[in-house]
Amino acid sequence: MRTVTLFLVALLSAVTLALEFDLQATSDANGGRRCLSQWLPRGSHVKVSAKVLPGFPGQKVHMEIHDDSPHINQYGARKQLDDVSFRFDTQAHANVIACFHNELDQGYPGDGRSLTIQFKMDSGAMAEDFAKVQQEEKLKPMEVELRRLAMSLDDIQDELQYLKQREGSLRDANEMMNSRVRTFGIFSISVLIAVAVYQVVYLRRFFHQKKLI
Repeated sequence: MRTVTLFLVALLSAVTLALEFDLQATSDANGGRRCLSQWLPRGSHVKVSAKVLPGFPGQKVHMEIHDDSPHINQYGARKQLDDVSFRFDTQAHANVIACFHNELDQGYPGDGRSLTIQFKMDSGAMAEDFAKVQQEEKLKPMEVELRRLAMSLDDIQDELQYLKQREGSLRDANEMMNSRVRTFGIFSISVLIAVAVYQVVYLRRFFHQKKLI
């Protein structure tokens, strides 16, 4: 039962993002873009497959892949995308973002023509070519599944470690914020007390000068 549970968890850790969508052509370099994202931990092995289905002429699809980490790591770019597949390893804990732009060639009318794009992004054990590994290392089917399970468990361990670190950083930030709020509260109360004492002293002096008391 424990083995089955671990196997199911390992399967869930391997992420696959697969979509088919239409992208309208535009002559605006900043328009007609569509971006897809998937959060992945650092060191994840990723396989990207993208294909543009045939359509009306006068259109060119461009693709670029990067992440939203502070360094904005670039993982690939393809001009005039047709049918491409490549692999890379993530460099940071971040969202991996794939952006597509359908450029309308000069001389063609903006009549709303579009192209259909098939996109798939596998990560973790799903991105590995286990058929090739089995052939090169002459592994048995059970050994291949065990290798897949081991890689998936490594991915889970890395992700849990990252989540633990992030929880610690968020806890530290929360404690620091609470400390600042507490200090500000004490300072505010001190100021109010000082103002109240000053007002009492001032009023007493004023009434004495006016010989009202």
